[in-house]
Amino acid sequence: MKRCGLSDLRTIAGVCVFVGVCVTIAALCLTLGQPPKKEPGPEISTGGDMLDYLMSIGQIKAKDGLLVTWYHAANSKTQMQEALNSGVMVLEADVNIQGLGTVNETNIPIMAHPPDIYSDNTLQEWLDSVMLSSKGIKLDFKSIEAVSPSLDILLKKSAEMKINRPVWINADILPGPNVNHELGVNATQFLNLIQKKFPDITISPGWVTLYLPPIISNRTYTREMMVKMYDLVKDLPQRITFPARAVLTRSAWPHFDWLLQQSDRFSLTLWQGSSDPLTLDDLLFIRDNSDPEKIYYDIYEPLLSEFKQIALNSNRKKLFYSGGSLRLYFHPEDDDGILVKWFDAEGDMSALRSLLQSDFGMLTFQVDVQSVNSTLTPVAVFAESPATLPLEDCLKLVAAAANPWGVYLKPKDQVSLNETLHLLNRLNRDKMLYIPVWISMELSYGSFSTPGYIKGEDFINSVNDIFPAVTIAPRWPPENLNNGYTDQIIQDMLKLFEGVWQDVSFQLQAVPLGKAWLSTVHLLKASPMYTLTVEHTKDQGAFMDGYHGLMAIRTHTANGVYFKLPQEYRSSLMTSIYST
Repeated sequence: MKRCGLSDLRTIAGVCVFVGVCVTIAALCLTLGQPPKKEPGPEISTGGDMLDYLMSIGQIKAKDGLLVTWYHAANSKTQMQEALNSGVMVLEADVNIQGLGTVNETNIPIMAHPPDIYSDNTLQEWLDSVMLSSKGIKLDFKSIEAVSPSLDILLKKSAEMKINRPVWINADILPGPNVNHELGVNATQFLNLIQKKFPDITISPGWVTLYLPPIISNRTYTREMMVKMYDLVKDLPQRITFPARAVLTRSAWPHFDWLLQQSDRFSLTLWQGSSDPLTLDDLLFIRDNSDPEKIYYDIYEPLLSEFKQIALNSNRKKLFYSGGSLRLYFHPEDDDGILVKWFDAEGDMSALRSLLQSDFGMLTFQVDVQSVNSTLTPVAVFAESPATLPLEDCLKLVAAAANPWGVYLKPKDQVSLNETLHLLNRLNRDKMLYIPVWISMELSYGSFSTPGYIKGEDFINSVNDIFPAVTIAPRWPPENLNNGYTDQIIQDMLKLFEGVWQDVSFQLQAVPLGKAWLSTVHLLKASPMYTLTVEHTKDQGAFMDGYHGLMAIRTHTANGVYFKLPQEYRSSLMTSIYST
């Protein structure tokens, strides 16, 4: 048998290359003679995330609701075509029933906003046209009669073709500000029809609202409205975006903040009435106190463009909600609370100014009161110094700092607490308190009832009655921590804070944690509004005295935990964590 030599291999290889080139050229010629194939659309379902969808088709470059653009009332064929020809990303249209409430009433969904009950455009025709584009879909319902037949049409359409984009279904289902009677779409019927007929959507359940000038009414959204809405949707599987009237949202922000934190599925869609006196500061405040992917802005021009230009400037001074999350204020990498730094106010005003210029973080003030001209005035007591300064001066200095700072206030007693809260309320009213504010005291309650400490109920009542827009940072009396954080004192603290709507960060000492820490896990699980702050000061021992307690919590979770430590202790802990 003749073996194949090197020259023969080269010859064979050359022939193969020649044949390959010929095949490639032939294939290329055939390809050039054919129309290009259409790229498959993104695999997004009707219940998918709107931001994910718009990113997948190249409409936006980041998951930020501010980047989404809307077309209002794309109802008639002329309006619809204008919207389709425009650069807007999402079409918003109103669905009604043809001839609703008349002898000519049918079961045909049409595109019309009440009081209109006739249109040149049916929902079926509207969907047929919009599906030829890449626009997102939002359908607004003002009557329950239109919901069922519209969902039937969506179901039929999805059987005929893949609706490869998010679909939002909106209806106002609860009474809201300045509305004292039942209006809108029946909540139970609306939600049940969606679950029964076409559940793969985003639900947009809102409140019927009326804007009245402040001289007539200062009513806004209430906590009760949020709780009632939450109870309706908490067990639903869909994404939920709550439409909120923007001009009334800032004044109710603590309650919207609570609602948003209840589920990762929740977002807000801010909308503006045509004559609502919405301000730039209103929008900036909401923007500065929320995750970008959690808020959509359906706002009129030219305010929207002005807002975008300023909001997207990362170097501007933020309008922060005093009761807001440190995560949103300091933006620590990976939301890791260990990256938030804590300091004690020491020395004098000059030392305070120097610290504020050179660093950033949370600044602790011990607070007492002094009588000035027969008036009780809260004062900051500086550590390792006989100096006391008016707390108001200290807070104004912190709020004016170029670097991001928050304050951690420790009132001495009930009187100091009340005077501190009155001061905070006044500064907030004067729009001089755009920084995070924590209020911390040792509390007496239940199994940790201890003489000499403020009663837990009195503490909570004072905060809620005088100035509730703070993060509450409760402590256990140290006399009750000899056996560590036992299940009984944890359960009693949770009982004390049942129904509290603010952010709460439970203050834990590292040394007692080393004795018993496992029950503290229940604190984090009890509410998405709850965090932990682990403290270890030099007065409580050397770094290694608290090491076991610090590492016990850190090993369990890095989420929702802050570490209030002297800077050298913090450095030692971080070295231990990142070198392990």
